Amino acid sequence: MISFFMAGPDFVRWELTTVEKTGPYRLTIHHANGVINEYFTSAMAALLRERELEELLIAARAEGSAVPAGMAS
Repeated sequence: MISFFMAGPDFVRWELTTVEKTGPYRLTIHHANGVINEYFTSAMAALLRERELEELLIAARAEGSAVPAGMAS
C-alpha cells in the first residue's frame, strides 16, 4: 500500500509492505528530513502509527518549524 499527504509545502510519501507472507509489516515514511522505517506485527498497528506520524508531521509544518527532534531517522 502506498499513499501520500502534504505536510505544509512538503510532499510526504508512506508505504506499508509485508516483509514476509504473514508479517511483520514495514511502515516507511519519506519526509523532507529523511526516512522513518518501523516494523509491526499487524497491518492495523502500522496504519495507526502512520496516522500518528502524519499528524505530527503536519503539526510541525503548520507551526513553521522543522520536523521535531527524533523524527528524522
